[in-house]
Amino acid sequence: MTGTALKFLMAFLMVLDHIGMFVSPHLAAILHFITRPVAPVFAYLAMEGYIHTKDRKKYLLRLYISAAIMFIGSYLINNFIISNPEFYIHNNIFFTLALGVTALLIYEKIQLNYSKFLGLLMLTTIIVIAMYFAEGGVFIVPFMLIAFVMKDKPKVRNTLFITLSIIMIPSVWQDLGNFNDSLDLFFQNSDILMFAMAIPFLYLYNGKRGKNTTFTKYFFYIFYPLHLWIINILADKIL
Repeated sequence: MTGTALKFLMAFLMVLDHIGMFVSPHLAAILHFITRPVAPVFAYLAMEGYIHTKDRKKYLLRLYISAAIMFIGSYLINNFIISNPEFYIHNNIFFTLALGVTALLIYEKIQLNYSKFLGLLMLTTIIVIAMYFAEGGVFIVPFMLIAFVMKDKPKVRNTLFITLSIIMIPSVWQDLGNFNDSLDLFFQNSDILMFAMAIPFLYLYNGKRGKNTTFTKYFFYIFYPLHLWIINILADKIL
C-alpha cells in the first residue's frame, strides 16, 4: 500500500474516532481503541516525508504553518461559534508532527558532529514541549525518533514498540468492579498501545509515495482541521 493510500485509510479511521460523541459510550470506547494506529501511522509517514522531501525546511515550515492556522481557526470557533466547552477543539496533530520532525532534524545534527550537549539539550526541550503542549506528544515524538533511528532495523523497532506498549498497560488498567466497565475505560485510555497497533499498518506500507498531485499533497492539511471543526460544531448544535 502506498503512503497516499495509507493516509486515506487513516483519514477514514480518524473520522470514526471523532464521531464517538454521537454514539453510545461503549461504542465510542471501541471506536477509540480500534483507531489508535491513526496518529502513529501519520507520524511514520511524516518521518518518511522528512526523509524523502526535496526541501526539508519547506516541509517543516509547512507543518508549523498548518499548526498555526489550525490553532487560530480552533480558537475562533471555540470562542465565537461553539457554546458548550465540552465540544471545544483542542486537537492539533500538525504541531505534534512538526515537533517530531524537528526532533529528527536535531538528531541528525547530533550525528553530524553538531555539539552533542547542545543537541541533546534541544532534543530534550522538544520532547518536554511535546509532552505538555502537543496532542499525543508524549507518545508520538518518541515513536518518530525510534522509527527514524531504527528505520533499517524493523524487527528491533517493532520489538521496542511492543515492549513499550506492554510495559505501559498496567498504568491505565483500573478494576472498576465490572469487567465491561473496566474494559471501556481501558479502551478510552488505550493511547499507550498505539506503538504496537501501528505495526501491521507499517508492514502494509510499500515504501512508495503513491499518487502525487496537488490534491493528494494538500488534501490532508485541509481535511484534518475541517472535519474536526465540522464535527464539533454539529455536536455543539445538535447534542
